[in-house]
Amino acid sequence: MPTTPDETIAGPQDAVAVTADGVATSPVEFIELGLGLEMLLETHPVFTDAVKASLLPLDGEFLFELPLGEKPDGKGRIAAVRLAYEGSDDLRLAFAVLSDDGLETSIHRPDEQPEHLKSFAESFVDVLERLEKVATH
Repeated sequence: MPTTPDETIAGPQDAVAVTADGVATSPVEFIELGLGLEMLLETHPVFTDAVKASLLPLDGEFLFELPLGEKPDGKGRIAAVRLAYEGSDDLRLAFAVLSDDGLETSIHRPDEQPEHLKSFAESFVDVLERLEKVATH
């Protein structure tokens, strides 16, 4: 689902960041979420259900899920979630991705996604936070 010739949604192969000395890094919470998601997809065949269940032990929040991929009948999905990672206690945006063949999953930072998707997710969070404020008053 390319957005411009130079901008595509990150897929499973793009999930790991690399330091200057070539060492792969990823927040431990991404690893936990990814492993949980892989295991839960075996018992929760619906991607959304597996993402929600894998967020439970991390006190994460499911935001939304969208189709991902080139094929109309593909299994690719992307879910926006919030969880605390990289030493922050605040819930931060991340994306869980299911490959178009439905076999691989990966977790990504927001800056690894197209600006329009990141912006939509941030706006979604802003609306949720405003609704929570209204509900508490």
